[in-house]
Amino acid sequence: MKIILEYNLFYISIISTVLIFLLVAARSLLGRRIHRVFFSMAWMIVLVRLLLPLCVTVPVGRPEILDRISGWIRVIPMERYILIWAVGAAVSVTFFVVRYVMWGRILREALPIQKVPDIDEEMFTFMGIRVYVSDRIASPVTYGIFQQKVLLPKYYMELTREQLKFILIHEKVHIDGHDNLNKFLVILAVCIHWFNPFAWLMYVCYNRDLELACDEKVIRQVGEDSREDYAGVLISLAQGCPATRPVYSGFAQNAVKERIIRIMSYRRAKSWNYVLCGVLALFSMVVFAVPVKTEEKAEQAAQDKTPVPAVEKEEEETYEAVEVSRVIEEDSMATKAEVVVKTRENVPLRMKILFRKELAVTNGIFISFHVKGKEWKAGIDDQYDGTVTIPEAVRYKGKVYPVTGIGNYTFYQCRKLRKVVIPDTVEEIKEKAFESCESLKTLRMPENLELVEANPFVGCRSLESFQPPKDTGMKGQYQVREGVLYTDYGRFLKVFPQGKKKKKFVIEEGVSQIAVCGFYGAQVEEVQLPESMLRVKSCAFQNCRNLRVVRAPRNTVFSGDSLTGAWRARILRYD
Repeated sequence: MKIILEYNLFYISIISTVLIFLLVAARSLLGRRIHRVFFSMAWMIVLVRLLLPLCVTVPVGRPEILDRISGWIRVIPMERYILIWAVGAAVSVTFFVVRYVMWGRILREALPIQKVPDIDEEMFTFMGIRVYVSDRIASPVTYGIFQQKVLLPKYYMELTREQLKFILIHEKVHIDGHDNLNKFLVILAVCIHWFNPFAWLMYVCYNRDLELACDEKVIRQVGEDSREDYAGVLISLAQGCPATRPVYSGFAQNAVKERIIRIMSYRRAKSWNYVLCGVLALFSMVVFAVPVKTEEKAEQAAQDKTPVPAVEKEEEETYEAVEVSRVIEEDSMATKAEVVVKTRENVPLRMKILFRKELAVTNGIFISFHVKGKEWKAGIDDQYDGTVTIPEAVRYKGKVYPVTGIGNYTFYQCRKLRKVVIPDTVEEIKEKAFESCESLKTLRMPENLELVEANPFVGCRSLESFQPPKDTGMKGQYQVREGVLYTDYGRFLKVFPQGKKKKKFVIEEGVSQIAVCGFYGAQVEEVQLPESMLRVKSCAFQNCRNLRVVRAPRNTVFSGDSLTGAWRARILRYD
């Protein structure tokens, strides 16, 4: 389990809609049986989800389904709609700020309260709050976020001591709960997610539940026997109530009928209320969760102290493993070994592997390189000119380890190698893994691919295209479109094959970045970048000797060395 940064605003908003819908449904079906205090706390979870761009990875049994759903949501290009979103957010902020300033100007004219006959002055000070009087309001209200004060209408002298007590306790509950600050945060979330109608629905429901929860807390303080008197005060002050205030907490707000009904039917919370709300809180954490691969779930089970023989047996049945033929070196950090695999041409080929101790948690191994003196050597015979099939797993000391990565320099300068078959167990391809494999024409990407370091295919001058898995497709963020490798669900162009025969390449709308060495050595003559393109990274077009023109929008940022070696290329900006 790990915390990751979620950068797609649409994904956060849409996934939060699920919880908002569930809370509104629970509020309608169980609203009279569950205290609104619990609902006000549940809304805080939604608020945190809307404001914090964080996700927590969790293991699931069917990750491919959730991966596809989250992939469909995340593929929405935020960059394309950033201007529309900014205008809408600015309008929303202006709306609330104008209302706040207008009401603030009125409420700041309030005067400190004066003594009232037959009412002790201590009534206004024993709770530690400042009380003021204003002739511009019709009902009591708490104003401010950090330095809060209670404002009473000018007819407060006509109220009895008991009525004033109810009013001050109610406002004190708002102050102790920092309700005005919470309202401000809810407004901030609404301004950010203004395009989501469920965010506005949350705003309305939260304000109502906040007042109902405050009423429940007041009744717990004054006692259930005082419910009728408290409801009577609420009714008397409800007439002439001012318009809804964005960041103020008032005694007599809208939805008075609902509040009266809730006050008169108030009963102490049953124990099942706490159980149900605990379940609701745990379930609500789903909005922070994103799936990880099933293999990671098995890896976590392997870490458990209790052995699980069935899992190990399933691994042996699932993967076609080869035996370690020779251990080259073993120490406290890693074990280097060799395996012998039969190629398509029925040629026995020795392949070097690496068991890293720090990779024990992943329960996997890397097809590796070999160091001889100070020179890097390929993990196989670099003179072999046929097809190499990487094994799915390796059996070592009676245990099966799936091959999860292709390490640095694994096929380094294997110039005659014509084809490499990568198993779907592979999740990582390290930098320089296929460097200078000059005869390699196509490469099928594994479906579980999670990480490709900076262009590991540099020097593969015959590489024409990448191929996606035929049946299942790629489960993670990597995609293959028209033979080009993308990451970040299609928004990040990772590698353009060096041998791809295409004079002009138009990058489709929605792609926002080009990776380091993304077009290294490509034979393309003209590249057109979309309006969504934000950044072209270092050495992106390095050694593209045929490149003449890169057409880019004015807001695209190019790294200073992005055209290194492309000496005939120039950048043409368009509006």
